[in-house]
Amino acid sequence: MPHDCTPIAVEITDNAMDLTTFVHPERACYIFGPENGSVSPEILKNCPYTVRIPTTMSLNLGMTVNIVMYDRLAKMTRSRYS
Repeated sequence: MPHDCTPIAVEITDNAMDLTTFVHPERACYIFGPENGSVSPEILKNCPYTVRIPTTMSLNLGMTVNIVMYDRLAKMTRSRYS
């Protein structure tokens, strides 16, 4: 884990925060589960945040990574110009 980064799990869990309202930390390390699996419970307990993408359909890993990274970029860019 890079120094001074906040680990954030991206996973569908009961206590996951909705990505649409999530405030990304300045330094973050995003942890995604495998294509056909989940982030391990051990990793989840070591992440102060778990976020989920609100969707009605299943997303593949590549799409999930792109959505989370775009959300981060869009929110950071928007906050600079607000």
